[in-house]
Amino acid sequence: MRTTATLAASLTVAIALTIPITARADAHNGAAANRVFREHVKEFVETEMQLSPERATQLGDHRFDDRVDDMSAQGIDEVIRHAKKWIAVFDADDARYLSPANEADRELLLGHADGELLWTEQIRSYQREPETYLPTSAVNGLIKREFAPPEARMRSVTAREVAALKNLEVARTNLQPSLTPKVYVDIALQQMPATIGFFNNDVPLAFAKVTDSPDKQAFAKANANLVAAIQDYAQWLKNYLMPKASGDYAIGADAYRRMLNNADMVDMPLDQLEQVGVKELARLRDEFQKTAAEIDPKRSPADVMESLTRDHPDTAHVIPTVAAGLASIRGYVIAHHIATVPSDVMPMVRETPPYMRATTFASMDSPGPFEKSPEAYFYVTLPDPSWPDAKKNQLLAFYSAPSISDTSVHEVFPGHYVQFLNNRHNPDVVRLIYGSGADVEGWAFYCEQMMLDEGLHGGDPKYRLAQLQMALMRACRYLVGIRMHTQGMTVDQAAKFFEDNAYQTPHNAMVEALRGTGDPGYLRYQLGKLMILKLREDVREQQGAAFDLGKFHDAFLKQGAVPIKLIRRAMLGNDGPLL
Repeated sequence: MRTTATLAASLTVAIALTIPITARADAHNGAAANRVFREHVKEFVETEMQLSPERATQLGDHRFDDRVDDMSAQGIDEVIRHAKKWIAVFDADDARYLSPANEADRELLLGHADGELLWTEQIRSYQREPETYLPTSAVNGLIKREFAPPEARMRSVTAREVAALKNLEVARTNLQPSLTPKVYVDIALQQMPATIGFFNNDVPLAFAKVTDSPDKQAFAKANANLVAAIQDYAQWLKNYLMPKASGDYAIGADAYRRMLNNADMVDMPLDQLEQVGVKELARLRDEFQKTAAEIDPKRSPADVMESLTRDHPDTAHVIPTVAAGLASIRGYVIAHHIATVPSDVMPMVRETPPYMRATTFASMDSPGPFEKSPEAYFYVTLPDPSWPDAKKNQLLAFYSAPSISDTSVHEVFPGHYVQFLNNRHNPDVVRLIYGSGADVEGWAFYCEQMMLDEGLHGGDPKYRLAQLQMALMRACRYLVGIRMHTQGMTVDQAAKFFEDNAYQTPHNAMVEALRGTGDPGYLRYQLGKLMILKLREDVREQQGAAFDLGKFHDAFLKQGAVPIKLIRRAMLGNDGPLL
């Protein structure tokens, strides 16, 4: 008969033997599960690049530069099959044994794949959006950077232009008048002169120095055929689709919730999201009015804002003025340890390509993460020399010192460009190429306010007022996006909302409203900014006196541009409230 002491000793030995065995089993299962998951990721990325050659070009993967996305019925079916297959695969990966980083990547990829199904199966964007079939960005991606000799890029353009003819043909079958909103056709037709001008002028100019050869003759023929096909497509849109188009631009509440959950991992009820926006708009309007009164209490806020835009460079000095401003802001970011800038390569300030000038004042174009060339462009839109002086000055007002400083912070330092630089060499391919709009636009928008809070321009209220006007515009986008797509807000009502609440001119207000019809997610600027501010305060509360803003920014950027929910989990260890 064993004594109590003997039994206790035996039990201790048994436990000691059992724990290492279990731990070894878990370690083995974990290693296997993580290895299998990374193999799945590699295969998923490879098949998606083949399925989306235009996206591959944007990312700097030039193996498929001779192709365009296949918009035929077979191509659409393949997109759906691909998404469903990988949802099943990633669902089957054993999440219990994945590392925290791999589990986060798995969740991100599941959302990405379901987003493909949302836009293809539920919203059916290929049956609603005429601009989808135009190869403008697909070709521009081959001419704007010298990633290969011009002769090689010219051959890719030739192949891509020939392939694009098929998409312009299938557009006539795919686009359904009952699903296509009339406003989408109108926007496509408004952009058509610039699109045709791009292929008539910019594309041939890109290869003007290539010597005559059979390849160059083939390019000239393909380009001429494409221009003729686009002109024919424009006539079809105008004469056939426009009179019959009767679709609703609103994607509906179910699709809206799914969109936010897939892309940004935000699942808050829409009525609660709307109330967050209502509160923020009221706060910003009050701050805007107080700041305007600080500058000049005798004039209305709108008049004060308008007066700030009168002092601007002339057309010849816009680009050098903007470039000098970038260098100054970069120096401030580094000197004040606001964020790590891991490259000395400055973006080149260039005039906006013609086909983009109707819809943007300024934009950042960074190279894809796989691109060997470091060329990055900060595009600025200059007035047409043929315009009357009054119209030129309306555009040049955007380059007043307060306005262009705010935009430079958003687009370059420490906004989009710095986020790109910090993520460019991320060893995790998922973080390298997939992300969240609320993170990307939220970070850049957050920087606008943060930089002034950290002393840029020494507290000058003129710069704060310009920042607040942009904040008001994003606050209106937030509410308009929800209301246009889930509550029946019309284009005219949206335009008036921008006029009344963001001090926008009637023309600019209508541009913003029209953008909202095709960009239901343009609430992401403010949504992302508010989530970053909440994360920052929660990290500050957790760290106390040890909190350092620059270290917070670096830790945030290190995670890649993934949904902020995942960054919150990595930095705080929880999935607490996002807002």
